[in-house]
Amino acid sequence: MAYRKNCFKSALAYEGKILSAYKYQIDLHNRLLRIIKSALPEHLSSRVLSCVVSGKKASLYTDSAIWSSQLRFYHQSILQALQASNQGIFESLQIKIIPKSVTSEKIIEKIIPSKENIDFILNLAENQSDLKLKNALVKLGESFKKKSDH
Repeated sequence: MAYRKNCFKSALAYEGKILSAYKYQIDLHNRLLRIIKSALPEHLSSRVLSCVVSGKKASLYTDSAIWSSQLRFYHQSILQALQASNQGIFESLQIKIIPKSVTSEKIIEKIIPSKENIDFILNLAENQSDLKLKNALVKLGESFKKKSDH
């Protein structure tokens, strides 16, 4: 039987180079976010959610189009603050919107008739002369009975 080498490497098996690189990126983004917030008026600085740098482009994220349009008025002052910070060379600034996540699903509560009403439907089915209506009422009553038992 041939031995297969396991190619999976757990996160703890790395020497910390990868995680330290990610930590450095996160720290850089947080420093730039503080610099950007300090260059903005107080009412706008609280609306800047995060900052991401890619090459010579900085991206600012906010939660609505209203704040995004307000932040665009401070485009030049933000770029100047970033360039003065000596944290890198920035040529462009993008302001993006992170839409609020809609996680609340509407839970439709199924309304199941009471035991008395289910029995009433089944009794009506027994007294029907029309075969189609009788079968439909029996199926309906039995479905309700199964769902009410669960």
